[in-house]
Amino acid sequence: MKLSNKMPIFSVDDLTDNMNSEKGIIDKLNKRNTKMLKEFFLQFYPSVCVFTKKFISESDVVEDIAQEAFLVYWESQRQFDELSDLKGFLYKTAKFKCMNYLKLKSLREDILKNVYSDKEGLYELILEEETYRIIHKAIENLPVQSQRIIQLSMRGYKNPEIAEEMGVSINTIKTLKGNAYKVLRRNLKECVYVLLLLHQILGN
Repeated sequence: MKLSNKMPIFSVDDLTDNMNSEKGIIDKLNKRNTKMLKEFFLQFYPSVCVFTKKFISESDVVEDIAQEAFLVYWESQRQFDELSDLKGFLYKTAKFKCMNYLKLKSLREDILKNVYSDKEGLYELILEEETYRIIHKAIENLPVQSQRIIQLSMRGYKNPEIAEEMGVSINTIKTLKGNAYKVLRRNLKECVYVLLLLHQILGN
């Protein structure tokens, strides 16, 4: 993991002094002493990473968030009376960034889920519209009386209701409906899914 160019960069070889007393450490950090930041970062960064792993499992994200917590502190110019207060600030900052990351991750997942769901719903709608377009086009090639029977059937009318609506006998409806279905089945033989739907609609 490479540190951001916003963070002062030092190697371990640069370390020549041990950490001073907590009072001396916090005083130097409050003055933004880069050498002290280097020492504090090298000693405390692993602890922030361990804390961050309680919320996030991805190692690269954990390292980024832990580093960002230090950057937030360094760029904020905030000062602390106690070293424990600074450590608490870093932990809280890391946790806040973890929560934001998880919320954004969840939001992205929800968006993707809705996109795929919308695509599936759109596909079903297109398929349904295309199916009915094919059926209606085939119906237009039937004799007028047969067209009427099939159209009423598709609207949910039963044979007795169609007979009453058209003023003919139920047997006539059955005969014309059967003949019309045979013609439609012949004309739509290449569209199996359309025939299945038509069969269900007409109740044959």
